[in-house]
Amino acid sequence: MRILLFFGAGLTFLWSCAPARFVEPLKKGEEVISGHFGGPMAKIPGIGVIPIPFSSVGYGRGLTDQTTVFGNLHLTSLAFGVGQFEIGASQKLWSTDRMGVSGQLNTNVLIDFYTGANRIWPQLDANYYYKYGLKSFRIGEQRNYNFMYAGISNWFDFYGTESQGRPNEQLWIPSLQFGHQWIRPKFSYQAEVKILAPLESNENIVVPYPSMLQNRGATGLYFGITYRL
Repeated sequence: MRILLFFGAGLTFLWSCAPARFVEPLKKGEEVISGHFGGPMAKIPGIGVIPIPFSSVGYGRGLTDQTTVFGNLHLTSLAFGVGQFEIGASQKLWSTDRMGVSGQLNTNVLIDFYTGANRIWPQLDANYYYKYGLKSFRIGEQRNYNFMYAGISNWFDFYGTESQGRPNEQLWIPSLQFGHQWIRPKFSYQAEVKILAPLESNENIVVPYPSMLQNRGATGLYFGITYRL
């Protein structure tokens, strides 16, 4: 079960098991803790179509007004004896009072505590976001607004083989993401829809993944909450 879940044929759709991180970077010195829940939609016998309940907890800190560093621990995989964590940074590339573009660079690590198997995947994301609901557009003085965003997440797999010794033919795995965040003085909230691995077939795999693209990729639903320290 553990190997199928994390290193099996369906792994392409499980990789992006979290929403976008820090689409809008924090201000310098700000610190937050966060929790995220959700995953690819899967057809579970006797239950129906539900998002796989992946969960993670994390911490982020604004190094500057443009750069945020963060780390996350994935709790669901930990319950199956697999340590999964990520460390990364979010960089503001361009912004105005109303909108901006950011990039995120992550390193994702999985370690199977039972077999010793491990994998490391780099991830590079880019997001555009648009703010609304502001009384004033002096963002540094305002912590009660909303923003919507759209972006692309790119996983890179440089290993030559997959599970059971099969050759790896998926060196680049893109996903598209569309989300919304409600920013408040202490608690903030996030909802996101992902189109996971839209270039890959979802046929003849262990778990059926319903997709907006029919026989390509999978659809993911994610939710998050952040508390500003």
